[in-house]
Amino acid sequence: MQTQAPSYALRPPKRIGGSLSLDFVNTEMWRGDVPQRGERLTGYGELALWAGHLGILDRAGVRRLVQEAEQRPEAAAAVLATALRLRAALGRILTAPDSASGDDLAVLNALLARAPTRTGLVPARTGFAWTMSETDPLEQPLWPVVWDAAELLVSGRAERVGSCSDPDCAWVFLDTSRNRSRRWCSMADCGNRHKARRHYERTRSPAAS
Repeated sequence: MQTQAPSYALRPPKRIGGSLSLDFVNTEMWRGDVPQRGERLTGYGELALWAGHLGILDRAGVRRLVQEAEQRPEAAAAVLATALRLRAALGRILTAPDSASGDDLAVLNALLARAPTRTGLVPARTGFAWTMSETDPLEQPLWPVVWDAAELLVSGRAERVGSCSDPDCAWVFLDTSRNRSRRWCSMADCGNRHKARRHYERTRSPAAS
């Protein structure tokens, strides 16, 4: 039975991946424990909200895409299905790039082939933004994700992708520590739970064992 996941309107995503594509993989709660998995991309609106929190869209852009999805529900459902396929493929490719399957690469390459051409820069509300050739606006949240994933792979930085040591969590992150010693998605979450569990095991009485 899947865990009921909160809306991004109520609980923003935790940005612990160190990379946009890794944060996208982490839109699934408890990736390693199948019975407890929680889906946060439960509808196209959640994908748009996630993109807003990650800086892919501004508030006006989120509202615009949510309205577009309401007007084109079948197209929005198809984009969401594509997003979920992409997430599953990236979860495998980025954690084990040397053994990536042809099918997973095909999912990524199909989206890269459809991605708009970035032709220049224009001033934006905060800094600058790309000017891009026109594509289906509903796919806009996915373009920065696939560009980021491709950059990770071609740069070789995917070798530094790690996974939380809690096998139930299995969230992914870019390990930038000098000796690649990072173990937890977050010390405040899985790290502290592990410490508390170890403390309990050390201090419980023999009679309780």
